[in-house]
Amino acid sequence: MADYNINAVTRKVVYTGSAGLGPYSFSFEVLVSTDVAVYFNTTLLTLSTDYSVTVNANGTGSVTIITGTNVPTTPDADDAITIVGARDIERTTDFSTGGDFQAVAINEQLDANIIFIQQIDERVDRSIKAAVTDPTSIDMELPVIATRANKVMAFDSSGNVSVSTNTLSAIEGTIATTAASAAAALVSENAA
Repeated sequence: MADYNINAVTRKVVYTGSAGLGPYSFSFEVLVSTDVAVYFNTTLLTLSTDYSVTVNANGTGSVTIITGTNVPTTPDADDAITIVGARDIERTTDFSTGGDFQAVAINEQLDANIIFIQQIDERVDRSIKAAVTDPTSIDMELPVIATRANKVMAFDSSGNVSVSTNTLSAIEGTIATTAASAAAALVSENAA
């Protein structure tokens, strides 16, 4: 296992696919290649099948895309490649009383803890947050961008996030029509 500093950086980077198959670099440190998740547009890719990871001596690295089932053609500028920290949150060390207490094992566990905190921080930073007093059953996850683009965010009867079925332009048209009708009614009322 590697021994290097875990720097204060965001554990996510998004590229356009203009670099084709890559490599696409990431500046956050990982301990092993499985510590990253890669998305092609909105599809979660599979390590070895859809992409490979190179980890540098300092823990940063790069991803190279592999065309196939989930990436049918070489990515281009219309595609998005997202690399995000995805280390499994687990404890892999256990220290026993009277056993060896080695610095490398302590450093590995402390590095993993910082990685976990940074991953959670990245997720929280891009979330809509319910009040601490709201019920735990509330769903505040946004729909994917294609579903919410040019729409209005709404909340259903339970307070969960939803998207209006109307587009912004339709809502603007309704507002303009209502305002024009109200103005005409006011002019008519004042003329009488």
